[in-house]
Amino acid sequence: MKTIKKKIKRKIKMNEDVEYLQNQNKLLKKKLEELIRKYKDLEHEFNRLDEENNNLKVMMNKGKVM
Repeated sequence: MKTIKKKIKRKIKMNEDVEYLQNQNKLLKKKLEELIRKYKDLEHEFNRLDEENNNLKVMMNKGKVM
């Protein structure tokens, strides 16, 4: 009788562990998607600022040999 109760408890614990890990996986996927979005936004902003910086350099050095 005790072994059956132990097996049931173990099975319940395993199910809880699986559910916990599935929830963790969902959370991590969501965080990863957020970080990818932020990275793409920062990359876009960097490229915009880099182009703006290059344009300013060209304007400042117009007519000058670099």
